[in-house]
Amino acid sequence: MWHGFIGQRIAATAKTLHYVGVVLLLAALVFGLACARTFINVMKGPTQFDEIRLASITNPAVELHNYATIQGLSTISTEITSTEKTTSNGVTSQRTTGEYMGTIVGKHILFVKAKPGQIATTYTGEIVPLPSDIKKQVFSNMEDQDLEAMTLPVMLDATGIYGHDLILAYVAVGVLMLSGLWAFIQSKRRTETPESDPLCRALSVYGPLVSVVPQIDGEFRAGNSVLGGATFTLNWVIVCSLGRSLVMRRDEIIWAYKKRTRHSVNFIPTGTSFAIILRDARGKLVELSASEQQVDSYLSSLERQTPWVVFGYDSKLEKHYNKQRQGFAQAVIERKTAMNTARV
Repeated sequence: MWHGFIGQRIAATAKTLHYVGVVLLLAALVFGLACARTFINVMKGPTQFDEIRLASITNPAVELHNYATIQGLSTISTEITSTEKTTSNGVTSQRTTGEYMGTIVGKHILFVKAKPGQIATTYTGEIVPLPSDIKKQVFSNMEDQDLEAMTLPVMLDATGIYGHDLILAYVAVGVLMLSGLWAFIQSKRRTETPESDPLCRALSVYGPLVSVVPQIDGEFRAGNSVLGGATFTLNWVIVCSLGRSLVMRRDEIIWAYKKRTRHSVNFIPTGTSFAIILRDARGKLVELSASEQQVDSYLSSLERQTPWVVFGYDSKLEKHYNKQRQGFAQAVIERKTAMNTARV
């Protein structure tokens, strides 16, 4: 029973879920490793960095423990600050986020990005590379090259609370891991018991799977078409993807119309998209995105095949369908009966 179209669709979504699980778990691993150093630093706390240790650092990125406390001999401000601009409701505001200090550590100069006005001899923060533009600004008007040679290639960033975002980071890792495991479990479950797939749950509304599935498989082999991600057979409309599964019998469609959506960015038109909307007597709605030509062509074909269906959108029809769907459906059935009688 599971070797036809329905079985193939279930197998395809199960395989996709498996790949999604792999990607999510890999993302959790990468993200976790990226946060590992911060976690270790927070657990151990800041360590004391002396002149020898600071001078030996060539690349702060590979330092496993770079959360440090620095004890300087004296500190002066370079008068260089970092700022942040924000715009809200057309009004731009600016605030100072940090001030660069120079502190003497042994025979070397260490630059510290501190909070504005925070001149001290002891700072705690993260050892990071010294931005080249800061070094250039400080020494651009100085002729004493010895001072520049004494400057360490690293900087201490003491502006923030180190590791304050660690909890959020590991919540994200946890979510990625749980999502990946869920995808794996769902993939295995759908592979071993296809009846648990959302597509089968949608099909079971129309009768036992042992009869419905072979019927659809047979119709699919006899002839099918695809539009907007949906598969059409003689009697069925089937939408099956990783995100959703929806089934509709074509003889239960009672209302169809074209949906036009105009898109814009900052009130500048960027285009228009089109879709076919199909609604049935059970209250189901299928929306299929397609070109305007495809939408018009399908609706014209459907109207020729089932002229008793209501075509075209109207807000009054929307209200009637939502509040009195049974009456809406009964009116369509009566139209169908009248048209078939007239043909005879």
